[in-house]
Amino acid sequence: MDISRSHFSVDRHHKLCLLAAFKKAVSLWNPEFKDLHQKDAHEFLTSVLDQMRCLGQQLQVLASSIGSTYSCPVEGHLVFKMQNTRTCKSCGAESTREEEFTHLSLDLVPAHGTVQQMLEHYLIETELDFTCECGATTSGQRSSFINLPRVLVLHLKRFRFSPTLELTKDNDPVVLSRDLVVPSSQGGGCYSLVSTINHIGGTVTSGHYISDGVDPDVGQEDPTDRWFTYNDAVVTETSGASVCERRERFSYILFYTRRD
Repeated sequence: MDISRSHFSVDRHHKLCLLAAFKKAVSLWNPEFKDLHQKDAHEFLTSVLDQMRCLGQQLQVLASSIGSTYSCPVEGHLVFKMQNTRTCKSCGAESTREEEFTHLSLDLVPAHGTVQQMLEHYLIETELDFTCECGATTSGQRSSFINLPRVLVLHLKRFRFSPTLELTKDNDPVVLSRDLVVPSSQGGGCYSLVSTINHIGGTVTSGHYISDGVDPDVGQEDPTDRWFTYNDAVVTETSGASVCERRERFSYILFYTRRD
């Protein structure tokens, strides 16, 4: 909240102190982020969201003690449920399991695959080796949304292990979908791209993170399509169309907001 309140401050020293305090708080929970070495943005984001969720109940009690209320922003905006269904290919027996997520990790689709295609690929049924009570050993497994979040976070799997178990980066281009249609058992939802986190660099051991985000004061239908690129302390004005064109090979985490 301190960082949010200082957004328009011109006091650089104060901002640096706040960011250092934030990093220290995160590292108390996850010591991996204590040093100054390069870290993975997706792992850092996941750690921050997990910490915020774990603090939710404690903050609700604290708020109640001073006559106020608190609702966790992660629970209210990012959390959604998925249903995993396993079906025996022989007898048709099904088993289901529900699981909560704050984001989805998607495999890249070769040859300029779109984000919409990547999401659809995540939801299609895949073959699974599983011994059913009927004796059959092959089942199909598929995932589906039970409900939809207000903000959908998609992590693109650009870092993967090669056949020789060497960690490599995949720089294949991804067509960034400005609009996304997501189905669920409670009805589908339409989403708009509002931010990207990008890894600039060709290897897993080097690189630089920059972020792009839509101007929160400009609506999605505004013809100016004004975005900003955040490159450390350098902030430049850009457009959503330019972001989608320039980030095809570097996009790593995408943020979509649901349109009511």
